[in-house]
Amino acid sequence: MKFLVFSIICILLVGNIYGQSQMTRPPRLDLVKIEISDNYQLKQLDNQGFIINQVREGYCVGEASPILIQQLTKQGFKITLMQEDISGFYYNNSLNRDDRGRYLTYAEFVDTMHVLANNHPDICKLETLGFSHSNRLILAMKLSDSVWVDETEPAVYFDGATHGDEKIGWAICFELIKYIVQNYYDNQQIYTLVNSREIWIVPMINPDGYYNSSRYNGRSVDVNRNYGWMWGNESSCGSDAFSENEATAYYNLFVKQPFVVYTTYHAGDSVISNPWSYTSYDTVPEKFLIWHLAQRYSQNGNYYPYGQGSIIMYLINGSSKDYCYGFGGEVSWSIEVCNYKTPSASWIDPCFNSNRNAMLYLIRKAGQGIHGKVTDSLTNEPLYAQIWVYPRNWLSYSSPTKGDFHRFYLPGTYTLMTKCPGYKTDSQTVVVPNTADSSVFVNIKLVPDSTAIENYAMRVIHTRYVTSSSNRTYPIRSLGVHDGVSFQLDNTKWIVLAMAKPIQNDSGNDFTVYRSSGTGTANVKVSNNWKGPWTSVGTANSANSSFNIGTAGFDTVRYVRLEGSGTFYLDAIEEYVLVSDIDEIENNKLAIEDFDIYPTLVSSRLNVECKMRFNQDIKFAIYDVLGRDVKSFEIRAGETQTSVNLKNLRSGVYFIKAQGIDKPVQRITIIK
Repeated sequence: MKFLVFSIICILLVGNIYGQSQMTRPPRLDLVKIEISDNYQLKQLDNQGFIINQVREGYCVGEASPILIQQLTKQGFKITLMQEDISGFYYNNSLNRDDRGRYLTYAEFVDTMHVLANNHPDICKLETLGFSHSNRLILAMKLSDSVWVDETEPAVYFDGATHGDEKIGWAICFELIKYIVQNYYDNQQIYTLVNSREIWIVPMINPDGYYNSSRYNGRSVDVNRNYGWMWGNESSCGSDAFSENEATAYYNLFVKQPFVVYTTYHAGDSVISNPWSYTSYDTVPEKFLIWHLAQRYSQNGNYYPYGQGSIIMYLINGSSKDYCYGFGGEVSWSIEVCNYKTPSASWIDPCFNSNRNAMLYLIRKAGQGIHGKVTDSLTNEPLYAQIWVYPRNWLSYSSPTKGDFHRFYLPGTYTLMTKCPGYKTDSQTVVVPNTADSSVFVNIKLVPDSTAIENYAMRVIHTRYVTSSSNRTYPIRSLGVHDGVSFQLDNTKWIVLAMAKPIQNDSGNDFTVYRSSGTGTANVKVSNNWKGPWTSVGTANSANSSFNIGTAGFDTVRYVRLEGSGTFYLDAIEEYVLVSDIDEIENNKLAIEDFDIYPTLVSSRLNVECKMRFNQDIKFAIYDVLGRDVKSFEIRAGETQTSVNLKNLRSGVYFIKAQGIDKPVQRITIIK
């Protein structure tokens, strides 16, 4: 520990020599109060570049350049100046030193993160999530006991400095790393949490903004408007969802590492902002979970008020907290920790200390609720599956590599539905006991089902914003098999979905888009990269429209993008092979690999499975070695398997043929 302290002191001493030169003074912004009458005026201000910090009854507080203030005054807004050059005030605060804390430069931060990781490799692993537009590192510190192993433990996530001028958010996250490292061996609570959790902390998600003391990243984009849940219709939101490196780095982590709780720290107000922020309609499916934790966070910290972001603050699209909850079911929020975005360095310790117990509370509560592991019942291999919890009917996912899942839930009785393409859906009643930090573990073994759809849209990647107030459906309703439950894809809007596995190009059509109702259409595009480029394969204009990816030059595709024309009720996307008649069977030249016939050493019963669905009966014949037809059977239209009784056949060698195949499909031996 002494070496750690000495190393950090050396870095900070060097920082005093060259660190200040790495801070860029931002353009002047003034802090003002503007009287408003409705949300329309808020959106009008936002679209013109006014930075909204706080919204109160009848007015808002925010930042604007002197030129913009003049323009808004001419438009009739009543404006009161609260502080000149607030951006300069924050900049000067970031340079000041204090015995109780200081804001590191970007270079000092990177060096110190490496020192922490190098000196504590037993619990610290430093990861580079990506690079900013200006090639600065986006660093994450993972803290756990077996930190170099992907364990089946609940994971929690904290980040700060999404807006680079909100440096107090960076400080709180950075101080949490230091606190855990310094107290791991001497504090039983910290020791237990680190040994039973995976804790991810990204203090500086927007290093360009931090370096430039700017809200925006190096391309003048507001990173917290660039995420893919209802993206768009915002000032400085980027050219497309996830167009920015910072948001992409976030996505790449979250798609491989499910979290229980997501917390992002901001400043400019003092409030806990829950999903949703994109709509004022109060429809959060698991509101009781999010509000429960928000209330406890508030009680353990600064008694922040909390509520739905669009109501307690203001409407925005493309926020990280909305994406996190929509994309993966993590309990998520943004926490505005201080009315000053970068207060004096003397505020760092008090601000961290007032949030510390609440942060530790979240880490602890990640262990409460429903936990489990999903595996194949035959191979015991882990499965990437959807985890739906009823009656709230919202989903999360098991780990793609380990098959484990963790969801915070309060004591009670729930129905757990586990879904995976090619497997029977598992339904279980689970009881979270009413004890302290109660939890239940569920070992889920999914049974392979040859009649189940083997590939469908598994996950929502990103979607364009909803404008119609009547559209209260969720994008996740387009996932899974077609069931009549759909997502209302409005005119000119789009959605990108990830299939469970790549769609394979075969003869004829390769996948089907299902529309639950209405007459709307959608342009269908495909790609093997979730960010494109996209190639059109046609238009979905009926209840079920099928497409051939080969016409676009693809052997496989993983991602499908639909762009609505009119209102398109998207039910599902399925990879689905349908052979229409016997002539088509013969033309397609069915082969042995189209069937699974087992066992080859038979005593009484033979199982036959067909890998495709036909709308006509498929007839089979069993021949002996003399070529005599000794038994016939069939797989009926729409089915994919059958079981054949061979008790009346003598021991010997036989061959099985199917309609449309010139040579035997398989040889079997019957032993009595």
